[in-house]
Amino acid sequence: MGKRFIGYLLCIIIAVTLSVTVIATTVSSHSQTLVVTGQPVRARLTVVLVPLDSRPPCTQFVDQLAGIADIRLILPPTELLDNYKTPADKAALRAWLKIAVAEADAAIISTDMLIHGGLLASRSSLGTADDVAATFALLETIHKDHPEVKLYGFSIIPRLLIADSKVSAVYQKKMLKYSVLKDEVLTFENPADISQLSELEKDIPAEVVQKYLALNEVNMAINQKLIDSADTGVLSGLVLGQDDGQPFGLPNIAKDRLVSYLSQRPRLSERVFITRGTDEVALTLLGHISAREAHRQQQVLVKYSAPDAAGVVMPFMPHSVARTVQEKLAIVGAVETQSPEDADFILYVHIGTQKTKNSMLLAAAKDVNQLLAAGEKVALVDLSEDYYGHETLLPYLIKEGAPVNRLIAYAGWNTTSNSIGTAVTEAVIFNQALAENRSLDYLLRVYKNNLEFLCARFLDDWYFQKDVQTIVKNDLGRLNIDANNLAGHYQQVNGFVKRLMTARADTLQHQTLMNHPLIIDSEQGPRQLRLVGLELESRLPWQRTFDIWLKPTASLVVEDVGR
Repeated sequence: MGKRFIGYLLCIIIAVTLSVTVIATTVSSHSQTLVVTGQPVRARLTVVLVPLDSRPPCTQFVDQLAGIADIRLILPPTELLDNYKTPADKAALRAWLKIAVAEADAAIISTDMLIHGGLLASRSSLGTADDVAATFALLETIHKDHPEVKLYGFSIIPRLLIADSKVSAVYQKKMLKYSVLKDEVLTFENPADISQLSELEKDIPAEVVQKYLALNEVNMAINQKLIDSADTGVLSGLVLGQDDGQPFGLPNIAKDRLVSYLSQRPRLSERVFITRGTDEVALTLLGHISAREAHRQQQVLVKYSAPDAAGVVMPFMPHSVARTVQEKLAIVGAVETQSPEDADFILYVHIGTQKTKNSMLLAAAKDVNQLLAAGEKVALVDLSEDYYGHETLLPYLIKEGAPVNRLIAYAGWNTTSNSIGTAVTEAVIFNQALAENRSLDYLLRVYKNNLEFLCARFLDDWYFQKDVQTIVKNDLGRLNIDANNLAGHYQQVNGFVKRLMTARADTLQHQTLMNHPLIIDSEQGPRQLRLVGLELESRLPWQRTFDIWLKPTASLVVEDVGR
């Protein structure tokens, strides 16, 4: 089996190698090769991050967006963080944080990481009462010793589905139905639902139900205490995110209880937020910090690709797309406007479903292309109900010849809340950065950092998630290799994915990125920024094919306009 797989990989590698074109660029006397480190000469803020877990969305994304905002981000040493199913070293992380905040202006802190050791560990509630006490004691100590450091916490309301384990896996579907029915019974008191719930309870061991209920109660107590910490000033801000859910389920009851608890403290309305989502929470908090430091509230015109798109409830979400948009805008200090003239940028939300026809996708692509041609700042959220590429807008934009590199933000990965939160935050941070300084050197750095994050989103959210991941999973399935547990096959699979992603990056740059220069309006006059090469580093961060770490590096040439 191993020899067959290696042989298959070699064939792919050879094919990819032959398809890659070496770019030789002749630079005229009116242009110069742009060499930018991406790092500010002097950061305007230093922020410490204790991430939700070690995956790229929770760490790398935040760091890349910090670079756009001229914020220095301090992350914990990798060896202290979690690694897939191995929880983080909680005690060591708490000790590290106590020291790290001394050189920071603010800190974004996942209490799930400090208490449980990461998101996956929190789903099994691995933290003890001592971990809870130690975490809250640490927050109070830091606030006392460093009152000038603003602490921003975030915590996750457990998902609807119970944690994966050998014991619980058998009852996941039944417990999901139990949780949904429990909420429906409490809401509607329908006799048929009551009878069905009673029968279902007989099929599930009492200890499984009790463990699920206990996890939610412990989480509720922690979240209420975090709200209290915000009320007393220990926390300068707090976000409570809700993990994967549906319109009905016990986590929704928990969320409603927290909404009620928070409503009794109206003074916290601009400092404590309850939202859907997990992976994007830290980066939206970075957007919150950046917006507050800039003392500017951006106005956003929200457009949807279809008339009924705003009211759609997407998979893993308990409510409509429009409500998620409102939540994410609120966290980053932006507000929705109906006036195109007043808008700082347009948030264009596409929702692809099984009912989405090619004609609808073509129309939406033409709409976005026209907005870009008119010089509008557009942030694109590219959602798909079934996570299929043919439901998304990006390939139609490329086919239309749209200058997708002129988007100020793009996201279409994982859940609706992940995508909206990421796109909104990138757009707000990038737009704010453009208003900070008009010198050419500064703007070139900002544009380069944002372009590289944008390329990472194209390559991850579409080329990997909608294309490469499917190819790899299908091939692994034929070889009887578990895509969620690569074990001894990691190096081979990682190399395979790397070669495929290199080919996709080559296609992206030649098909569209090189064809559309960016125009920069600086104090020194307008300049044209042209991409002449895109190098890509990539790897699977964990022993699975679900996510990927990407680092695109853009080679750019800056030219006088009109030359």
